[in-house]
Amino acid sequence: MDFALLPPEVNSGRIYTGPGPGSLLAAAGSWDALATELDTTAQTYESVVSGLTTLDWYGPHRSRWPQRSPPM
Repeated sequence: MDFALLPPEVNSGRIYTGPGPGSLLAAAGSWDALATELDTTAQTYESVVSGLTTLDWYGPHRSRWPQRSPPM
């Protein structure tokens, strides 16, 4: 939509009578919840990988596995 084609009073009226900030605030809350969940998951993953790399593993692949995991 090209707002320059409409008169200012129409654009202003649409701004003030629109749906309001509710949907934007709800979306922001959802993104915050997702970020918190991802952070928790990353911390758990880091803890598990740290625990696994301190165990005494046996076999030819034990020294290569930590190098193949993605960096945090």
